[in-house]
Amino acid sequence: MSLHIALLRGVNAAGGRLITADELTSLLTDLGHTEVRMGPKVGDLVFESGERTGAELQTQIETELMARLGLRTDVYVRTAEAWRALVAANPFPDFAAADPGWLMTLFCKDTPDKKAMGALRAAIRGTEQARAESRQIYAIYPDGVGGSKLTTSLVEKTLGTRITGRTWTAVLALADMLEPV
Repeated sequence: MSLHIALLRGVNAAGGRLITADELTSLLTDLGHTEVRMGPKVGDLVFESGERTGAELQTQIETELMARLGLRTDVYVRTAEAWRALVAANPFPDFAAADPGWLMTLFCKDTPDKKAMGALRAAIRGTEQARAESRQIYAIYPDGVGGSKLTTSLVEKTLGTRITGRTWTAVLALADMLEPV
């Protein structure tokens, strides 16, 4: 069995059907996953699974969310090892220590292409910075996220892929859930 984290995009966002923590944990348990726990917010799950790849787990969970709960959303799965590696790879450790709520980790299904990342950095018009490491983009928002032009839609349009983001605080909380109790 391998330990995984699944991030669901836009769960309980405005205008959508509200999904409960119990519904999500039950769904993963029904699919045969074990030790299913909810992360710091609904839509962040930690669970153990057999020998399926992250891509297979993403597809399985997305399909079952639609079939059972009528929820069409993207799912981003990382192994515990990959999660620990993404924490260690943070290119903005000083910023993360000083203001973790304004460091976002943007999760991609695939590794962002270098040319597209260059285009994204060129499109930034404020004080934000973005760096890609593996299948994540680390973005700092020194002036806050609310008024930033570095939006999800800009990132998705420039990179040609869908993303979901978590604050560094949430990333670390999920990392803590990977450690034995």
